[in-house]
Amino acid sequence: MALSQARGVRVLGTASHREEILARLVEAPPDIVLVDFAMPEAATIVAEIRRRTPSVKVVAITLGETEAEVIQLAEAGVAGYVLPDGSLDDLIIAVESAVRGELYCPPRVAFTLLRRVGAIALGSVTASKEQAALSPVHELTGREREILQLVDQGMSNKQIARHLGIEVATAKNHVHNILQKLHVHRRIDASSWYRQGGFHLKLEA
Repeated sequence: MALSQARGVRVLGTASHREEILARLVEAPPDIVLVDFAMPEAATIVAEIRRRTPSVKVVAITLGETEAEVIQLAEAGVAGYVLPDGSLDDLIIAVESAVRGELYCPPRVAFTLLRRVGAIALGSVTASKEQAALSPVHELTGREREILQLVDQGMSNKQIARHLGIEVATAKNHVHNILQKLHVHRRIDASSWYRQGGFHLKLEA
């Protein structure tokens, strides 16, 4: 009733369960669907609305007391959060923001989302470091990494030997060992490992 009296907002109808909500999407597609998280399977309903009608934005009324609740709605694709103790102005702002493609959420919800994003980012960085540590490139000696850099530059064994002041046979042995440690058979494959390992950054550091 309060929304129907707000300027610029027209309420097309209400629904009390999942099937009714989805049926109304077909009958008269709205710009916004307001979903109460207290409804059974609220997050599933949000996801279904977004899947069936991607152009329709969903604003959720949620307690926002648990991270699971906030994250479930975010993953389902909500375009705004409103707390039950929020004002009518908060609700209208959330609806208008969703129409503009902006996410509106109270500070408590925003904090929960940012904390989750930070945790995900930290996990990604940790995973990347673990993967890098397991890479066969870490089996190379400092000299072998230096020679791998020269291989990446397209140098032959003779050119590498001349550049480093070593015997050609020694350069050849180093290249052979590099290929073995990287489990590759061609110099171009070793070069690919070099680029993936970012040695051009490590050697210049």
